[in-house]
Amino acid sequence: MMIGNRIVLAPASTFGRTGAARRRAYAGLVATTVVADLVAMVLAVALTLAFHPLADLDALLALSVLCGAVWVALGIRSGLYRQVVVRVSLLDIPVVVSTMLQGSALVLILLGLLGANAARLALLGTLVPVSILCRIATRSTAQTAVRRLGSRAQSRMLIVGAGAIAQRLAATLIKYRDLGINVVGFVDDHEYEGGVRHVLALPLLRGADLERAIEQYNVDHVVFAFSRLPDSERIQLLRVCQSQPQLQVSLVPRLFEVTPANTRLFDVRGIPLVQFETSGLLLGLAAKRIVDIVAAGFGLLVALPVVALAALAIRLEGRGPILFRQSRVGAGGEPFTMYKLRSMRAPRDGEDRASATRHTRVGGLLRKLGIDELPQLWNVLRGDMSLIGPRPEQEGYVELFTRKIPRYAERHRVRGGITGLSQVSRLRGDTSIVERTRLDNFYIDNWSLWLDVKILLATFTALIPASQGIGGEAMFLDVIADVSRECEREGPGIAADAEGRGASDPLPSPSPPAALSRDVA
Repeated sequence: MMIGNRIVLAPASTFGRTGAARRRAYAGLVATTVVADLVAMVLAVALTLAFHPLADLDALLALSVLCGAVWVALGIRSGLYRQVVVRVSLLDIPVVVSTMLQGSALVLILLGLLGANAARLALLGTLVPVSILCRIATRSTAQTAVRRLGSRAQSRMLIVGAGAIAQRLAATLIKYRDLGINVVGFVDDHEYEGGVRHVLALPLLRGADLERAIEQYNVDHVVFAFSRLPDSERIQLLRVCQSQPQLQVSLVPRLFEVTPANTRLFDVRGIPLVQFETSGLLLGLAAKRIVDIVAAGFGLLVALPVVALAALAIRLEGRGPILFRQSRVGAGGEPFTMYKLRSMRAPRDGEDRASATRHTRVGGLLRKLGIDELPQLWNVLRGDMSLIGPRPEQEGYVELFTRKIPRYAERHRVRGGITGLSQVSRLRGDTSIVERTRLDNFYIDNWSLWLDVKILLATFTALIPASQGIGGEAMFLDVIADVSRECEREGPGIAADAEGRGASDPLPSPSPPAALSRDVA
């Protein structure tokens, strides 16, 4: 409630039922993961029997129970059964594979010590790879179903700090609700004393209210972002959070824009040093180029019949070239000619070149299926592009974006890609170039072969039709401006609603407005 200029938290009972429901939903998510692994084990045993029809069933069942117990134990130790809001299958895959291989090695050693015969070793040699594939498939299916159907296990996050970085974090979580995190508010004495009471339509609280806010808003995750609070006060707030074992605490690191995910922590008599791992980067980039050459060559051979049929359809539909050639900017800012199958007709007199009505029927189908991009495999083979990387842009746009968007030119540190992190993150077509630039540079700073594999796998679920035009000033909006504009468009929201409240009026629920509960991408 509002007493003068001060926010007083609502009674804990307001949100108690929500916390109990969320805990039950958390348990349901863990149960879903366990069931998925059990189904995977059953499928693996059945498939192993199909490969070894004369195998001893009792021996196979004993082997599967032994392997399953070891895999589960290592999985628990590695956090595969930890209660998280929405598990991400692509992030789990390396952990799943590594724990299962480690466990299988232990089982193999045990069988060797027990003098197991060749038949049992053969069963193990089949059971392990089949189980890995089945487990990845069932976990991915279960996690996809949870995301699609929705879950009541929304994590409730409180952000300490209300500056630009804190707002970007909150706006991203509001915009992409499928991440399963519900931001309930901010804590920042400096902004509060300046007269601010709401940020992005979420309540702004004082540091003194942190402990009560955690309890009464059923907060399970506190993030410390940048703020103008003195370090001594932030440390005090951090210790308040650390005193609650059920609470997850995260920090936004300083220099996070250039801090790669692959780091190591060293201790020098109580002073932590974060070391960037750069060893093996040159070898990895060489391997990336080899993969590009092999994959593009093989892809061209496989895609040749499809490209030939598409070219015939384009020719039969009307006059004009089959291939569309356009100059794009590649690595080092060097221009190159990019190839696509033509999907649009020539503009008529006075017609806007960006008009969607110029798409032909065949072209529209090719764009929807991504077939129009197949000739770019030739660009990859030539070395103009890579399979994965920032999307190359036209020279005129590159000049414009370089002037207006920080770090845009840094995208050209690597070859452009047919697909990339921005594309699989639903930033395609008329979406914010600011956000695309941030993700493209994140990809470059944190590149690894496994990241490329994840992007490639995600590409097949992100083949959605999207305009490739430039959408005016919206292209220069970052996620904070985008979400703020959505608040304004949908109405005054919580911030305006709080004006003039009486001393006995309760605070609104610390959740984003209903207008923002959907994905506004």
